[in-house]
Amino acid sequence: MTGAGNHVIPNVHFRKVNGMMHGRHNRVMMRTWFDQAARKKRRSQNRKAKAAKMSPRPTAGRLRPVVHPPTQRYNMKLRLGRGFTLEELRAAKIPPKLAPTIGIAVDHRRRNKSAESLQMNVERLNLYKSKLLIFPKKSGKKGVKKGDTPKSELQNVAQNTLKAIIPIQRPALRIKARAITAEEKEFSAYKKMR
Repeated sequence: MTGAGNHVIPNVHFRKVNGMMHGRHNRVMMRTWFDQAARKKRRSQNRKAKAAKMSPRPTAGRLRPVVHPPTQRYNMKLRLGRGFTLEELRAAKIPPKLAPTIGIAVDHRRRNKSAESLQMNVERLNLYKSKLLIFPKKSGKKGVKKGDTPKSELQNVAQNTLKAIIPIQRPALRIKARAITAEEKEFSAYKKMR
């Protein structure tokens, strides 16, 4: 039965053999995924080739700061930002012009709104500086400049292949179950609020 009004009399033909064989749903036109395993292998090989090409530099690219995303919905989380502020670089005693040359991303637009985030990123920069190895640009004694890592420390350097050069330390939000203390049993929120 159709609704009120002058409609075509319903005469439906259920002729869908073996699951949609007409038009764009035809089996000939269906998108297959038979190359999934081969694609996975190709992506892996490309990652390894890229890592080998840029070795011994980190595969993640430049060091990025830890920032709080905008809006009330996400601002309690932490993620990687575009680059360190000029204030953070000054606090870590890194000249802003030198920073990109030693693998540190710089964002001159970002501002520090809180002392906590500033301190967190300065600590991140200091940790990076402590682990940083600078290879001399040229071979020989004349190629070694001030600030370069000694030759003895540059033997068998492992490449950093992490997604972020220094992973974000996220606080553990899960609280394990424990016994309720006597003090907590006596506590009354109603009395406290009055």
